[in-house]
Amino acid sequence: MRGLVFAVVGSALVTSVNPGIGAQGARPGPEQIAAAVDSFAKRVISERVAPAFGVAIVMDGRTVFARSYGMSDATNNLAAGDRTLWYIASTSKSLTGFGVTLLAHQGVLSFDTPIATLLPGAQWPSGVDPKALTLARFLSHTHSLNDDAVVMSAAFTGAVPESQWPSIIRYASRRGDADLVYSNFGYNVAAMVIDAIRPEGWKRYLDSAVYKPAGMHETYARTSSLERRIATTHAMDRNGAWVSSPFAKRDVTMNSAGGHVATLHDLARWVTVHMDGGMLDGKRVFPAEAIALSHRMLAPQTREQAKRFGPFDREGWSAGWDVGSYQGEPMVSRFGGYTSTRSHISFLPRRRIGVVAQTNGPFASSATDIVAALAYDLEAGRAGAFAIAERALVDVARRRTQYVASVAQSDSVRASRQKPLNKPVQDFAGSYQREGYGTMSFELRGNVLWYTWGVLSGPAEVYDAGDNVLRIETPAGGTTIPFKFPLFGGGPASEIEVQGLSYKRVR
Repeated sequence: MRGLVFAVVGSALVTSVNPGIGAQGARPGPEQIAAAVDSFAKRVISERVAPAFGVAIVMDGRTVFARSYGMSDATNNLAAGDRTLWYIASTSKSLTGFGVTLLAHQGVLSFDTPIATLLPGAQWPSGVDPKALTLARFLSHTHSLNDDAVVMSAAFTGAVPESQWPSIIRYASRRGDADLVYSNFGYNVAAMVIDAIRPEGWKRYLDSAVYKPAGMHETYARTSSLERRIATTHAMDRNGAWVSSPFAKRDVTMNSAGGHVATLHDLARWVTVHMDGGMLDGKRVFPAEAIALSHRMLAPQTREQAKRFGPFDREGWSAGWDVGSYQGEPMVSRFGGYTSTRSHISFLPRRRIGVVAQTNGPFASSATDIVAALAYDLEAGRAGAFAIAERALVDVARRRTQYVASVAQSDSVRASRQKPLNKPVQDFAGSYQREGYGTMSFELRGNVLWYTWGVLSGPAEVYDAGDNVLRIETPAGGTTIPFKFPLFGGGPASEIEVQGLSYKRVR
């Protein structure tokens, strides 16, 4: 029977384990795996790959290791710990997907039900027949639609209330292919389906039907009143110091495709209950048939570049999970990222081992995958497992130097752009609207233009004074905003362009 190891493993064990793990093909127990993972995670912090790192290992139905390292908020000197809430980004799809799967298992709906039946009030773009699109097409990213309107409000701005999302589906564009193309849209639609069936709405439904039965009492689809517990986003300044930013998500942008925070403990329980067919703590929590249905592949990967992610092979999509393999072993996984945060949960069901890894550094994303591969390689007794992980970590650490250099260069470039505008700065101020996307406003605060777009706000800087282009920072990255002015007579800007779409001035 594998033993139980929580949080801290003795340093003497780390020293004795690291050089020899996997060297002779031996299959170590959980104490040795925990010690090696602990040593690796400490290196992630000491090498300044990330401000914070959290790892949990589950084996044979139990959490055998769980620990957080570093600073959840470096600027405010807040350490990561057992109560730290990690933003899981698109890992949220596994929660929403399972919520829908439970409804399917209960016979309330079917994956093969046309979306027109499930969302009778939704408005669809011209040329799209909702009777021909099943729920499975949305769960498997094969719906052939691009819907930036829904996704922009859901994930970033919150400018259009969630109650209106079924009506702005009409702004979706058709792709013209039937490929599996990953996006948030299908899982935003899945939440609309839950809302149409369950009067309490998708958030309360998931809380009662998914989190609570699994004993996940520290999993939330909100940020309000939780801000100081969340491992926030970070950047490095030109001197190589960690600088945190206020967490950009708000309640209205904690959406079904990417909108949960949870502790390592809760995420480990989520892995365990799926790995063990609905069993948790020796009790049946979910029907085995519902778990199996949630892992059943709904569509295969169709694009070569999507069939591999880091060291993992991905064969297709189920209801909220990537279905694939690692070193020939079947693997179920779900990853997510948002600004500098990264989430990794995965498990090998036949070997009954799973990994949770979370971080909040701008170039630490692959460290979560490296530590998962390390745990799997150790459990399988593969030679040189720790050495392979160490080499991979060294490669990641090199990116720190490159990142700091790029920050210094970016600062210089941005400073060189700060030239006087050709138009009076007040002529840029005003509100600009596009149906389906909401209103973006610019106001003068002293000598600085300040933008507001839903829950987002911040300064707008000069990007190209000659062409009247400003630049704003959003969680999606830097965005340039060209302003268009009347050809004759002067006066304020008449419209702006945001990501290729025109927003008209509101008079």
